[in-house]
Amino acid sequence: MPRRLEEHARDLRLSLDVRVVYTDLDGTMLGPAGAFTRAPDGSLSTEPVEALLAALERGVDVVPATGRSLRGLIGDARILGLGTVIAEMGALIAYELGREVVTNLGAYPGGEEPPAAHMERTGAVKLLFEAFPGRLEHHTPWSAWRDYTQLFRGLVDTAEADRVLAGAAFEWLTLHDNGRLHGAYLGLDAGASHAYHLQPRGVDKGSAVALDRQRRSFMREQSIAVGDSLADLTMAPEVGALVLVRDAVEVDPALERAASGLSNVYVSERPGNLGWCDALRTLALS
Repeated sequence: MPRRLEEHARDLRLSLDVRVVYTDLDGTMLGPAGAFTRAPDGSLSTEPVEALLAALERGVDVVPATGRSLRGLIGDARILGLGTVIAEMGALIAYELGREVVTNLGAYPGGEEPPAAHMERTGAVKLLFEAFPGRLEHHTPWSAWRDYTQLFRGLVDTAEADRVLAGAAFEWLTLHDNGRLHGAYLGLDAGASHAYHLQPRGVDKGSAVALDRQRRSFMREQSIAVGDSLADLTMAPEVGALVLVRDAVEVDPALERAASGLSNVYVSERPGNLGWCDALRTLALS
């Protein structure tokens, strides 16, 4: 199990001067069904709202770093009073609610054609569906609203998927695990399926955080991240501390193993968006 946040809170507060929080949305900042005002058990809660307001009042920038498309994310950010967002798993960084958009395309070889369309046209998507029959499908309807990554759901080994891709000359692509879905898909029990993003190598949340920190002159010790998946661990090298919400670690042995090997990754005491509140209050608001 990764280090418990509350046990290291004092030392972390001494070493950090938090000015920016990079946060996953679904399962982290947001509660069930993407509701900001729902606790993990489905009950109404003002606690996430209070934590966000306290951060904004203190001048701490809260930046969603998510697999969601930019089109939908801009609307969410406007409602929440946020200006900067990282969309499509790090492929896009938008400032001032989209007035400036920076792309982060890694090893993408396709030129002007949007990466998601290129993956479809060149057969990478079909290849994965054929390699994992009945185990992988588009995460509809959200998979239709994308330009830079392909979005799937199911249950597969991402290392095996990457070997399949490399064996067919798609070594520039990689499949990222973005955590559990709460629904029941492909005959799997509710909560068993994961969301996966097919994206160019070199594109992830961590590389986007690094680019944003460079552009806005944030130091690592001024930055923290909060998440719930293997994909979120890519942010760990770029921030002073990364907090995983407790329930995500408890149900995903692969996430627990990977997180336990990283020296600046901690686990919250509470689950879901209440754990997100713990991270902000412990590291950014104390």
